[in-house]
Amino acid sequence: MEIICDIYTCAKKADTYLYLKAGIALEELPDGLLILLGDLKQFLSLELNESSKLAQVSALDVLTALGEQGYFLQMPPSESLESQVPASGYIQ
Repeated sequence: MEIICDIYTCAKKADTYLYLKAGIALEELPDGLLILLGDLKQFLSLELNESSKLAQVSALDVLTALGEQGYFLQMPPSESLESQVPASGYIQ
């Protein structure tokens, strides 16, 4: 599987990245996620496949999330959003 995605940096949370499947607009994301992340700035577009190497996450995990929900949220390794968002299950 290959998916083209856009990667955004998050203004409110350092080292937090949003991978968004190409063709999906930010406005299509859940409102709670957009509020939590604040301003997003696109800094990279790339083509991902199973053999892609990413610094902190598995390419397969990103591909799966992009295929199922259209986005993947990468948090810093020591952080979690569980205490900051409603229990809706939309954050990967």
